[in-house]
Amino acid sequence: MAATPPPEAKDHPRKALGAFLRSRRERADPAGTGLPPGGRRRTPGLRREEVSLLSGVSLTWYTWLEQGRDINVSPQILLALSRALQLDEVERAHLFRLSSLPVPEPTERSRDVPDAIRTFLDTLLPNPAFVIDRCFDVLAWNRAQEQILGDALLDRAPGELNSVWMLFREPLLRTLMPEWEAEARWLTGLLRQQAAYELDNPRFTELIDELLATSAEFAALWPQHDVVEFRSSVRRYRHPDVGDIEVSYVRMALEEAPWLSLICHFPEPGSEDERRLRKLVALPG
Repeated sequence: MAATPPPEAKDHPRKALGAFLRSRRERADPAGTGLPPGGRRRTPGLRREEVSLLSGVSLTWYTWLEQGRDINVSPQILLALSRALQLDEVERAHLFRLSSLPVPEPTERSRDVPDAIRTFLDTLLPNPAFVIDRCFDVLAWNRAQEQILGDALLDRAPGELNSVWMLFREPLLRTLMPEWEAEARWLTGLLRQQAAYELDNPRFTELIDELLATSAEFAALWPQHDVVEFRSSVRRYRHPDVGDIEVSYVRMALEEAPWLSLICHFPEPGSEDERRLRKLVALPG
């Protein structure tokens, strides 16, 4: 029995998907596909039949996609079409968004913090700020964050320069954070939430195994499988040089590297907490 085409939809979002596929097909270079020479072409780019051959997607199915028919597509189909149409990373992400599917992250995720972000960290002074990845490895920070944590942050081995590791293994943080127990439970739940992204990441496994073996508190919390989402909240420090400081904190994803996050702490403007932060960082009031 012949396949019955799905109904047309005049203003369906699939129309935008079809137009994008057609534009990329007409732009694709046949010479870079490995296809045998097909003689003179009346129009530039690839034929639909060639896209079907290169991607393994049936010609009928691909034609329906270009026509903007209301059909479902899988991530596997979109990745195959991305390769066949020679899409770059930005174009591939656009294709997934037009299909209402999550954009796949690159296989190789850089841990390099862009120079502009490092500069931005410094502009946030006197507010402590730092950049982490999904394993909570600390990749960059500003002078205020360094002044808050002091020796707990400096001269760390790479595997120890991690927010979770330091919370459970660095004694200074237990005195610096008067609500340490609540912080430990919250951060363990947040790490468990990240596990859905990182279970195949050797760094994630290394971190969990080490903490289970070296921290009785973490070993008690981790098997509970508590999961929390990040929520902006309040954190309190009891700093030996300036006394108690209360700050709010927020997390911002980096658009060019969504597996990295910037965490910024900030006091109430004009408060005693702000004055103490400025004194700590030695900025003019």
